[in-house]
Amino acid sequence: MANDNVILGIKNLNKEFRLRGDGLFGKPQTLHALSGVSLDVYEGETLGIIGESGCGKSTLGRCIVGLHEPTSGEIIYNGQDISKLKGAARKPVHKDLQMIFQDSYSSLDPRFTAAASIEEPMVIHGIEPDAAKRQQKVLDLMKEVGLDIQHLQRYPHEFSGGQRQRINVARALSLDPKIIVCDEPVSALDVSIQAQVLNLFRRLQRERGLTYIFISHDLSVVKHISDRVAIMYLGRVMEISPAHGIYENPLHPYTKALLSAIPPENPFERHPEMKLEGEIPSPVGKQVGCPLAGRCPNATERCHHERPALMEVEDNHRVACFLYHDKVAE
Repeated sequence: MANDNVILGIKNLNKEFRLRGDGLFGKPQTLHALSGVSLDVYEGETLGIIGESGCGKSTLGRCIVGLHEPTSGEIIYNGQDISKLKGAARKPVHKDLQMIFQDSYSSLDPRFTAAASIEEPMVIHGIEPDAAKRQQKVLDLMKEVGLDIQHLQRYPHEFSGGQRQRINVARALSLDPKIIVCDEPVSALDVSIQAQVLNLFRRLQRERGLTYIFISHDLSVVKHISDRVAIMYLGRVMEISPAHGIYENPLHPYTKALLSAIPPENPFERHPEMKLEGEIPSPVGKQVGCPLAGRCPNATERCHHERPALMEVEDNHRVACFLYHDKVAE
């Protein structure tokens, strides 16, 4: 169960990528993948992060586990900013922060058996010097995720997608992490297998007290597993709330548009529609105003020139939209 202890704090995180020059004069350009992302992750919770492809959610996950170095901002874990740690200083943090990726096949070395893939992190981090004890732990982990002894010496190509993802889960668990970043871990799986893997995540969280940052574009999957949900658009958090608040009382126009796109369970039931006109703006170059301003039916002149801050407008419900900021000010 989640509690009020903040296990990970993200403060004004920015990540920019320099692009090779193009166009007439070949000037280099900047892609703004993350822009001022700030949020807290509570111990034992599942924080769902939703957004369209290219919104920056995977970049955020990679910054958290150290695969990308943020351009600026802080990632606070155990009282220290881990965003700039490198080499040996970063190694203890790697043990506590693990990541499970979308593509279960490319996440595994095709030359390694399932047992070797799970054992490798323990060898790298010197978790257990005794080989026999490591091998026993590998077997225990495989059983914990729903695999057994017959799978030990098989290679990745000999498994189904769901089985490979279970191996990736076991490999992450081999280091007894505190936080696991799950980057679209079930999106490539069949629907029936998705449910099995999601139930596995929930059981492991109960038994081990894990904290998840669960990244997805599938709102139904995030609804099933998350305690809180953050909505991202063009590298910014637009809304964050307990999960029921997002689905029962969405406030931001972008959140309403995402939810209105979900087919209703009852074909005779109609969702309130929120349509966004036009194309998603480019994250390249100077970013001014609200990123949704050009598509939002509620946009005013102010939205095109000022960036709305993420402000609490209801209990534990924060929104980056001037429409609600003005109401709070009143």
